[in-house]
Amino acid sequence: MKALSIPALVAVAALFTGCAGMDASKMTYSSQLQVNTPQKAQDCYDAAVLLGADVARTKDITKKVLVAVDATVELEQDKSIKAQRNRHIGVLVGSGGEELFINWNAMGPEQTYVTVATKTGFVGGAGQKAWSCQVVDEMVKMVK
Repeated sequence: MKALSIPALVAVAALFTGCAGMDASKMTYSSQLQVNTPQKAQDCYDAAVLLGADVARTKDITKKVLVAVDATVELEQDKSIKAQRNRHIGVLVGSGGEELFINWNAMGPEQTYVTVATKTGFVGGAGQKAWSCQVVDEMVKMVK
């Protein structure tokens, strides 16, 4: 009986403490990257792009894309934005609520390397999804 209780406790702890996704991207800049060609993790919790725009335009594009994916900016800094998708009640109760972490660095006068990480929580579960790939795709569309 005791052997069963330890795995059960571990499973419950993982359920309540574990969140899918990340709050910092694991993508890294490489001089081999092509402008406006997204890099995407298979699960889309992590994505990046070398955007053909300066930092000011990148920040503007980022804010517009966040509005398009129904997210609210929670924290804005010189080189990053943290946003949260708005929650919705519907077929998938608890959808929304994902956190988006977007960071950028100037790589030249008209190039900015952007990383996007999505973090989902246990609240909302099935209604949440990774948004990083969609965010970088929309950024590329807006820069063209």
